[in-house]
Amino acid sequence: MVTGGYVAVAHRLDTETALVEGVALWASLACVWLARTENIWTMPYGIVSVVLLGWYLIEIDLVGQGWLQYVYYVPIQCAGWWAWARGGPGRTELRVTRLTARGWVALLFLALPGWIVIAWIFHALYEDPAYLAWDTSIVAASVVAQTLMTLKKRESWWFWTVPVNISAIGLFIRTETWAFVFLYVVFLLNSIWGWAQWNSAEVGGVRQESP
Repeated sequence: MVTGGYVAVAHRLDTETALVEGVALWASLACVWLARTENIWTMPYGIVSVVLLGWYLIEIDLVGQGWLQYVYYVPIQCAGWWAWARGGPGRTELRVTRLTARGWVALLFLALPGWIVIAWIFHALYEDPAYLAWDTSIVAASVVAQTLMTLKKRESWWFWTVPVNISAIGLFIRTETWAFVFLYVVFLLNSIWGWAQWNSAEVGGVRQESP
């Protein structure tokens, strides 16, 4: 239903919707829905979605977002597939946990340098790419969010909500990619819902923290 709504919005705004874009959207929506419900099938759907989204984003000159799909999201989806199934104690199913204070400190020290490095790489690879600093800030935040999701940390949903989805909505409004604005509004709502669900998740019947 949401994919149909996306296509309808794109048509109304005179934005052509290619088949690859529609399939990528369907796979992306399935991926985020399944992630929220802690279903391991989120990973294979995610692999399909990132391959196709990468193709589309590079075509519209958002190179940071595009290459993020291939260089990072494909391998991390494969790693997450294993981690969710066998990453718990004794190779059992991985459970949702929270970041410790040490984990937050590590993120603060790594995220900003990571953003700078990513921006420098794409500045070197492409001549005047569109909205480089903004685009790559979303890339860096997405790397953090997906890494935390692979580790099943509740805080992954906060990163998806604020520095990824809200920021991406602003970027796509600026670039007048209206159908993608619609898509990321859906992603935003799902990330808020996912935060609420994972925040109330329990490990062994009680709330726990892990490094």
